[in-house]
Amino acid sequence: MARVGRVPQSRHVTHNIDQHVALIAKQVQKSLRDAETRQLAVKIVSNKVEYRPARPGGTPIPMVQAWGDWYPVEEVRSCPPRNDLCEIELIWNFVVRNVRYVYDTTNVDVFTTAEATLEAGGGDCDDMTVLFAALLKSVGFQVRARVISTPDSPDEWVHIYPMVGISKDNPTQWMPLDATVTGALPGWQYDHIAKIRDYDL
Repeated sequence: MARVGRVPQSRHVTHNIDQHVALIAKQVQKSLRDAETRQLAVKIVSNKVEYRPARPGGTPIPMVQAWGDWYPVEEVRSCPPRNDLCEIELIWNFVVRNVRYVYDTTNVDVFTTAEATLEAGGGDCDDMTVLFAALLKSVGFQVRARVISTPDSPDEWVHIYPMVGISKDNPTQWMPLDATVTGALPGWQYDHIAKIRDYDL
């Protein structure tokens, strides 16, 4: 049985982008202290699945369990050891499949842990950044948060998404993971960006 409202959300008012990203980093660290986060990430990249019906009487599909709930995953092989791109792709597919992009409450910034975002089944760009960062860092990746402004409002930070380092040991490139746009793939980001600021998470 799914839990109902067990995971509290953190609501804050931030006055600048540094404070905003600091709250995201705090939720990433809180998620990483939860051993279930690493267990979930390892199950995803190792294809440690169980076949269960998504609904009573339905056809069994591959799923992984975390925090007492079941989440669908793609039916794929497990990643070979040290295959960074494979692990990134499987974590991307898991997040896209299980989390819908939704706005925050009007005039309120809500910051959630990986667990809370998955329990809700949705979140905004802050929550997706936390979820990606927590899962990726749990299996050894370095992650940054990228904040951007647009040419329409060059002095206003309007969006955030994670950047994952490739390779794990010594990143020589950083891949954007912006799952807030339908149909986007790992590596995609907006063409028209006025300013960029990156933060280590």
